[in-house]
Amino acid sequence: MSNLSYLWIAFGRINELEWGITPQEWLQNHWYVRWNNFVLAEPSSTFFVFLLAFVILWLAFRLLRTTNHQRSRFWFGLSMLAWSLSTFSAGVSYQIFSYELKCAGRTVCLWTTPWEIAYLLLYVISVKLLVVAVSYASVQERTRQYYLKYAGLMGLIYFFILLIGILLPNQFLISFELMVLFLVPSYILMFLINLKNVRKSGKSVDRRLIMAWVGMLLITIAYFAFYLSGISVWLWQRGIWFNANDVLHLLLIVWAMYINYKVLHLIEDSD
Repeated sequence: MSNLSYLWIAFGRINELEWGITPQEWLQNHWYVRWNNFVLAEPSSTFFVFLLAFVILWLAFRLLRTTNHQRSRFWFGLSMLAWSLSTFSAGVSYQIFSYELKCAGRTVCLWTTPWEIAYLLLYVISVKLLVVAVSYASVQERTRQYYLKYAGLMGLIYFFILLIGILLPNQFLISFELMVLFLVPSYILMFLINLKNVRKSGKSVDRRLIMAWVGMLLITIAYFAFYLSGISVWLWQRGIWFNANDVLHLLLIVWAMYINYKVLHLIEDSD
């Protein structure tokens, strides 16, 4: 049997993970519109997530078009490109086609889909590429190899974690929560790199990147705080659809715009 066949069977096993709600319960707890025979989920959330994807894609193209032979800009651009692709994948499965992919024709809705697996992997890749970009922008050549090896190794480890989660299948190993926990060390590492540089040279790019990493932490806290607060349920009971994903995506748009206007023009190789 080919490796592709094994992978296909493995992805089939994630169908064993169920959400625990019926399609009717899903429809009662989500905003949706019907188009022909399709249920299109969460119109406003779909708009926000795809807006984020296009904003990040625009940022990626800006970086890749103005590399000026700077490796830091090239890797930063690739990071944003991978992030935009991950966001498109998330929008397909978590938002617009959530019902069709997880609930349509079933007695119990599925918990995840291959689109969400792609989102997790692509987003982790984007953060590891970001580590590479920061290492070129803020680390001297003699020590840069360690950060590059770290990025490659951690990306490979997550790939195998994800693969094990698919094969078993195991819900936690392919969860958004585990992905966030897995990425925390990378953001801490980038924060420390830039903090060290600020103390040594006080470069503007390092100061602004520190603000970016602090901002990402605050965005993550805001997401989980809103999710755990139950505010989205309270709003939906009053006919207003606005959930933790919307908070996350809107704040990430602000974060991307900060990178575009305050950081992008300062990114250049350290040597």
